[in-house]
Amino acid sequence: MPMIGARFYTQLDSAQLRSDVIENELTKEVENGRLFRLLAKLGTINERPEYNLDMQWSETGDRYMLKLFRDYLFHQVDQTGAPWIDMAHIVQCLNKLDSGSPERICLTSRDEQSVLVVSYAELKQNYERAFSELLSSSQSHSTFT
Repeated sequence: MPMIGARFYTQLDSAQLRSDVIENELTKEVENGRLFRLLAKLGTINERPEYNLDMQWSETGDRYMLKLFRDYLFHQVDQTGAPWIDMAHIVQCLNKLDSGSPERICLTSRDEQSVLVVSYAELKQNYERAFSELLSSSQSHSTFT
């Protein structure tokens, strides 16, 4: 009888280890999906050529702040003007946006004529408002035949 118990615990330990590995992989995929949704929504807002016959929709108001945030995320440069690519910076900023962190960041326009100091919480509010605007317009204009 003791041999059966020993094998049982070995099998139980092995199953628990496999379960931990699968749970860890699932956690990674959930995180990837969350970040992808953030980027997809940000992409639908930024550089939109036209919305409600307004050619400048994505360039004005709250959406302009989101455009500057997009540049802050992806278009960083070092002291010499060379592209500075840091995936940790991108992921960290997206996580702060998603959580609505009160931390403030400095957003600068490409021509350096506009500088905005905003919190991630403000960015998140603007982000959600702009996406809701697009979504409501999309749903009101869709027709099903």
